[in-house]
Amino acid sequence: KDASRAYHELEGEGKLKIRSYSYLMVEDNAQDPEAVIARIDEERSRYSGECYSIIGAKVFLDGVVEAHTAWMLEDYADQTGYTGVERFNEHEKMVALIVAADRRGLCVHAHSIGDGATKFMLDCIEDAQRITGDRDQRNIIAHLAIVRDEDVRRMAETGTVAAVAPLWVPKEEGPGGYEMEVRYIGEERAEGQYPIRSFFDAGANVVFHSDYPASPTIDSILNVYMADTRGMPGGGDESRRNPGEGISRGQSLRAMTINVARQWRQEHRLGSIECGKVANMSVFDRDLLHDDIERVAEARVVATIVDGEVAYRA
Repeated sequence: KDASRAYHELEGEGKLKIRSYSYLMVEDNAQDPEAVIARIDEERSRYSGECYSIIGAKVFLDGVVEAHTAWMLEDYADQTGYTGVERFNEHEKMVALIVAADRRGLCVHAHSIGDGATKFMLDCIEDAQRITGDRDQRNIIAHLAIVRDEDVRRMAETGTVAAVAPLWVPKEEGPGGYEMEVRYIGEERAEGQYPIRSFFDAGANVVFHSDYPASPTIDSILNVYMADTRGMPGGGDESRRNPGEGISRGQSLRAMTINVARQWRQEHRLGSIECGKVANMSVFDRDLLHDDIERVAEARVVATIVDGEVAYRA
């Protein structure tokens, strides 16, 4: 509530220059999902405006692979009989949360690293859609490190937004890097992490995320580069993970523009350069679609336009 009020006050003072769309935290296995959604809806009515909007609820289903807390369907490679941590894992409560959110025009944004967490969430979304009859809820599952083929398909079938992180794709060296992932979950699962192309091929609405500030890097150009090559600039083939999941640069641009606008239900006014839409755009010193990918990795912003006005010029 304090953060929402701060955004609201900044907007009222004319100091908020970017648009932010917020999902408010929900405790694990909330005792009264309907009351939680009612509170979020009340905060939306009080604090939302043009530049700051509350649009849903945020839940955590599991943790992360590097802490042995991602919720897996199969055992960790180094801990027989252990499949991770299940946080919000009560099916009926999650269904109730999704239904209550949908009935108030809100959605649910779920943190999910492991395939067990993603399967759980999609099971809940399917049951909620049977209750509401609404197949355009635009719930979001974020991170999606390890996903069954069947659940890639279900993401598209349920209209669930796939929020993926190209910045996490490359194989990193050192503590917490690829070698540790192999020890924890085995080489096959470690290599197959972070699908992106599969979601596009299935017809899902794919968006990019950075997970900033938990992950320190927030860079749209690196997103384009890593989604294409599945590796790091200068890292060579050794840094590339599962290159068959690479996507085109056009797909990357859509995942950072019009697809995000669809996630926010703002595609009628944001996300593409069209007459009648808000004039927000960045200008780069490279052709992101056609220049050599190594040149794209060196691209720099030369201008940023916000609401039709030049906010930055190099």
